Amino acid sequence: MGEIMSIEELSCFSKLLLYERTSVKKYKAYAQTCEDLALKELYEDIIQRQIEHYNSLLEELQRQGEI
Repeated sequence: MGEIMSIEELSCFSKLLLYERTSVKKYKAYAQTCEDLALKELYEDIIQRQIEHYNSLLEELQRQGEI
């Protein structure tokens, strides 16, 4: 296990996780209402990237033993 994260670092992770989760919700709403197929595919790609980033943040917290 690495160094214990500071409260400030945990706060940053918390904000990043919230940002990623909120972004996924917004892009899902955009994709559902979008009529342009190319734009819809772009939104779906962005959704996948945001989910991957969210999961990588969670994995880092788990690796650090913070959750």
